[in-house]
Amino acid sequence: MVLVGTIQLVGPVVRSGTVMSDKLVATNLARELSEEVSIKYFTSPKSGDLEFIGDETESRDLYDDIDDYNGLSNSPPQLSDKSVMTNLAGWRRTVKVEHVELSNPTNATGSYTGLKRVTVTVQKDGTTLATDVTLHAHAADQLGFVIQEP
Repeated sequence: MVLVGTIQLVGPVVRSGTVMSDKLVATNLARELSEEVSIKYFTSPKSGDLEFIGDETESRDLYDDIDDYNGLSNSPPQLSDKSVMTNLAGWRRTVKVEHVELSNPTNATGSYTGLKRVTVTVQKDGTTLATDVTLHAHAADQLGFVIQEP
């Protein structure tokens, strides 16, 4: 009787620890990719490259501006050099890049505003465990910084 009670107590604690460690891994995966995006240009430094989200078909290791990341989805997650994180089978990292209103960055627009919102989402087995949202301003190309949303 005591053994059954102990197992009933320990089972949820072990599962809770696994969920917490998964959330920690997911948070780190989201932040790692957000940091990678943050060091890229707001607009492409290439001459004649138009400001259009989702126009790139080049390999991730050649990404040079924030827009290039729109639509990125890797399962399992990959590093920028295409190294696959093989120990994370069942995990997925996705990126969405949107132009947003200057006065209300929660509202996406269909046109250039000088401000972009980048959302990195990390899932394990289809369940979202972490989302990292950052704002990037055109002025950052000259100043070299990114604003982290709370």
